Amino acid sequence: MSFELVLKRLGFKDRMPKFYHVDKVLGQGDEFLIVTALTLTAFGVVMVYSASYYVAEYHFFFRQLFIAMIGLVVMAFGMFTDPLIYRRWIKVGLLAIVILMTLQLFTPIGPSINNTRRWLNLGIVQVQSSEIARCMLIVYIARYMADYPEIGRKFDRDLGYLMITPILLFALTMMQPDLSSTMMLVFIVSVLLFLGGLRKRYFFFAFTVGALIVKLIIKPYQMQRLTDFVYNLLPGYQGGEWPYQQTQGFIALVRGGFMGGGLGQGCQTMRYLPESHNDFIMAIVGEELGWFGATAVILAFLILLYRGVLICKAQPDNFGFLLGAGLLCSLVMYAFVNIGVNVGLLPITGLPLPFISAGGTSLILSLWSVGVLWRLSRRIKSND
Repeated sequence: MSFELVLKRLGFKDRMPKFYHVDKVLGQGDEFLIVTALTLTAFGVVMVYSASYYVAEYHFFFRQLFIAMIGLVVMAFGMFTDPLIYRRWIKVGLLAIVILMTLQLFTPIGPSINNTRRWLNLGIVQVQSSEIARCMLIVYIARYMADYPEIGRKFDRDLGYLMITPILLFALTMMQPDLSSTMMLVFIVSVLLFLGGLRKRYFFFAFTVGALIVKLIIKPYQMQRLTDFVYNLLPGYQGGEWPYQQTQGFIALVRGGFMGGGLGQGCQTMRYLPESHNDFIMAIVGEELGWFGATAVILAFLILLYRGVLICKAQPDNFGFLLGAGLLCSLVMYAFVNIGVNVGLLPITGLPLPFISAGGTSLILSLWSVGVLWRLSRRIKSND
């Protein structure tokens, strides 16, 4: 499906303004994409150090620096590996991750942490399986819909076969339990199906069934978190309080003002704000670097979005378009969901801020995603 057809499905009848057209070749690779990702990664290492110093001094700093170095190697792998290799081997990868996620739920390979089993213990490292599953699902759906371009036009056997693997991974992720990651998987898969041409009426049916299933399996504390958040948004409602983490995040953002208190000078890092180097690192950015620094981070992600849209639009085939769109959607949605939590627009999700939050699997796969997008930019032929 071409980019113009996608816009028509979204309701835009006319062509996009010239600003959005690919006017110049990106055949040597999109340097803006790489520079932006590397800048965010370096900034993330600095902010993890600043946010965690009073908790563990240099521990998280050196850990994040080491993970960033591994991530750069993985990004280079993404940059110089033909995407067709992922297309060829994705079924093997999916089989492996399904087996590992199943073992994670029922064997010691998945350690129980706070009554959840979200991590795979591989001996020397622990990885978050849902992050790997997300990237594999993107490749799988891109391949399947490229191989069967008419799949979305009718509800038939091919569409049923396509949905078996996503539904299985949704279930395995939900059983960990990890509602936030499950919802992100559902959203990203839905975007890819939409871009691939799935008819709108199928979405209504799928979301209705999905909502009923979530209602049946959602944990009481998860439902309470959602209802409290909705009630807190209602004007004049006095029946609840904001969660402690979000309250401390608000304090950090307000205290930072326009220019912030200075790098390393944030008060909320002194154990007032839990997970300040993880989920709520954006609040620390706001406190130490002010609204100016927080806006710069948002602009960096908007640059990634803009460059990624150009790359996806100019892809010569449907597989490249869907692969790039899926990876781009994943990066940008994780970023803006995390930012939305920090400013109180969304309930607490536990999702990281790509490139910046402390964490191994997220950072490595974010850099790999950028590497793949760069590789896709090299597939664009010269059109002067």
